[in-house]
Amino acid sequence: MSGWNAAVGAVANPAGRPGGRLAMVASADVDSLDPARTYYVWSWLLQRTMHRTLMAFGTDPVTPTVVPDLASGPGEVSDSGLTWTYRIRDGIRFETGEAIRARDIAYAVERIFAQDTLPGGPTYLVDLLDHGGYRGPYRGQRCKAVECPDDHTLRFRLKRPFADFDFLMAQPNTAPVPVHHDTREDYGKAPVCSGPYRIHRYRVGHFLHLVRNPMWDRATDPIRPALPDDMTVTFGVDVNDLDTRLIAGEFHIDVEGRGIQHAARDAILADPALRAQADNPATGFLQYITVQTCVPPFDNVHARRAVFYASDKAALLEARGGDGVGGSLATSLIPPTLPSHTGHDRYPSGADRTGDLAAARAELVAAGLPDGFETVIATQPGKFELVARTLATSLARVGIRARVKVLDTASYYRSGLGHPDTVRALGLGLGVTDWGADYPTEYGFLAPLIDGRQIKYGGGNFNFAELDDPLVRRLVDEAQAPTDPADRHRLWQRIEETIMERAVMLPMAHDRTLHYRHPDVTGVYVHPAFGLYDIQAMGLAR
Repeated sequence: MSGWNAAVGAVANPAGRPGGRLAMVASADVDSLDPARTYYVWSWLLQRTMHRTLMAFGTDPVTPTVVPDLASGPGEVSDSGLTWTYRIRDGIRFETGEAIRARDIAYAVERIFAQDTLPGGPTYLVDLLDHGGYRGPYRGQRCKAVECPDDHTLRFRLKRPFADFDFLMAQPNTAPVPVHHDTREDYGKAPVCSGPYRIHRYRVGHFLHLVRNPMWDRATDPIRPALPDDMTVTFGVDVNDLDTRLIAGEFHIDVEGRGIQHAARDAILADPALRAQADNPATGFLQYITVQTCVPPFDNVHARRAVFYASDKAALLEARGGDGVGGSLATSLIPPTLPSHTGHDRYPSGADRTGDLAAARAELVAAGLPDGFETVIATQPGKFELVARTLATSLARVGIRARVKVLDTASYYRSGLGHPDTVRALGLGLGVTDWGADYPTEYGFLAPLIDGRQIKYGGGNFNFAELDDPLVRRLVDEAQAPTDPADRHRLWQRIEETIMERAVMLPMAHDRTLHYRHPDVTGVYVHPAFGLYDIQAMGLAR
């Protein structure tokens, strides 16, 4: 089956066969090939071909569930929810031929704590495990919260019950790392693979070539079909050139999944043959503008609210891709794909959604800045840049003079907008960004963005506003405790309302992305947890 949206909630061209080369393209390099340091969603999907994790997201095109991968079953919960135990499958090997033991997974988890050396990836476990101030394995210590009674048993001890723990075990940072191959900050150049593919050649910023891992055993892997003989990713292609070459058939998919740009979008939608190879899923991502409280005058809530009221939301949505194909107007943070979504509008912008300039000017007066102020908008090439320039135009209507600063895509979150030192040094008061849940719950969506305990000062920070609010922290903890879903949803709605009062995240669009797939690609579906094509499921028709 093929056709428009055939890979949304279903598998397009399901009859794949082994063989061939899957050729992919991206406008920039991955953030990291080190499983401990990656946070880009497309990097996570790419790493599913290279690394196995304790748990993993399954391949159901409708329901985003996690299933055992290196583990033989889900976590066994005991001690009133404070202990999670996993049994490790037998017969699994690294590409080197060495057997994968529970200790290799434990060591991978311990590496997460070495944030001074390995920043960038998710750090839920740093806050959640009962580790007593552990700082990583490079200080000659073991983490007391991670135990390996034997080669096939892995046990975690938590500070507090956390029902979503299996979801955390599906993140890349549970991919095993053999301690004697760990090159610390250089590990991402040549990580040791446990999945069906290994790195044959990697030229940073240019090219990645994956070939079959002869040590991978299909019989032990319940997820990956591993159909292509090899896979390539060409990095650093201009976004418009990328679309042209993708449609011309030079590549099979855009692995980055940023979405077709405006010019190629119109061509695809107008051509029935091209449209039949396109998908336009609601991704669960939020497109938004972050407002940094550490950059004056945004340490003043009224200056922040002036931005919210002055923004032309209709123009921002059009810059992102337009209503429908580009998404739907967002007035709240939690996406419609999660049950706590409300759509409440704290900062109404008029019937035409072009802004409330009178309210914006009143906020400027309240901030002591009646004549406006200057600031900088951080962005990256492509649609993000168009959004930034549109935002600058709308803010200028009330005297907010915003200069657009275009940063490198590959390092945008590692050392640009995601590094507090860079934000301060460049005066990045505003930033164009997006976010999808680390896993599909309200905690997985909002916590990294608004919980002060997840601020990362060494880079890879996603709480861009550096919001460290005691009320927010308390509500986040409370929202994890109730067993009644309705109670949890009410708490997350209160958290969202509190964040909107603080005016640190300006919602712009609940995202839809236009993807294009080559007619020869089989087994294509948009993964419901990630909103992008699941690379590891793909094959080729010829």
